[in-house]
Amino acid sequence: MSPASTPEREAAAVDRAVLSHDGPWAEDAYLALRHDGRVEVVDGTLLVGPGAGERRARVIQRVRAAVDAALPKGLRVIGPVPLRLGPDCVLVPDLVVTSAKPDGPDGAGDGPAEELLDAAAALMVVEVIGSDHGAVDRTFKPQLYARSRIPYSLLIDHDVPFAVADMIIGGRYHEYAHAGEGAVLRIEEPFTLALDLATIAADRAPNRPVDEPRSPHDRSGPPP
Repeated sequence: MSPASTPEREAAAVDRAVLSHDGPWAEDAYLALRHDGRVEVVDGTLLVGPGAGERRARVIQRVRAAVDAALPKGLRVIGPVPLRLGPDCVLVPDLVVTSAKPDGPDGAGDGPAEELLDAAAALMVVEVIGSDHGAVDRTFKPQLYARSRIPYSLLIDHDVPFAVADMIIGGRYHEYAHAGEGAVLRIEEPFTLALDLATIAADRAPNRPVDEPRSPHDRSGPPP
């Protein structure tokens, strides 16, 4: 890697752009900001989340493979991709299930990745979180997805682990499937999927407390 493209120099460039920016962040200014996917914008305010380390990246790839294998013709899974939820509101979910491009082989749509996807094109958003994710990722962002009427949401914590599937009813997300440690998440809509959490989270941190059973409904993360 050349000195001009080191992570430190790229981070410094982001810092300069952020610190020199005046006023709320409009969508075009946010999209022009170079970053690694951790930066999102909500109503003109930047949000910076935890980075995707090697372990989390592996979990995301496992989830992607499982979802991709379960999808019927006409659907595809992509991500991470900027998702426009409204004026000056762009989140970057780990995965998005959307319609396949008609120009791909068998409708799979293997064309170039989208630079920006509208919320109306999303059938399901998938977020993979861990112990370093707080209330923003566990509760606030799902509320924004629901506000944008994205029909389905899947939240997976690879540290506890648990998975919760929600569907939109009356403008709010309602849980319709969940699974805890060692279990299999099974959903029948919007497509049939069986997600084995033991496989997905096989390399979770070995020092996680095991003497305190946790409910799959508890999204607060592992105990300190």
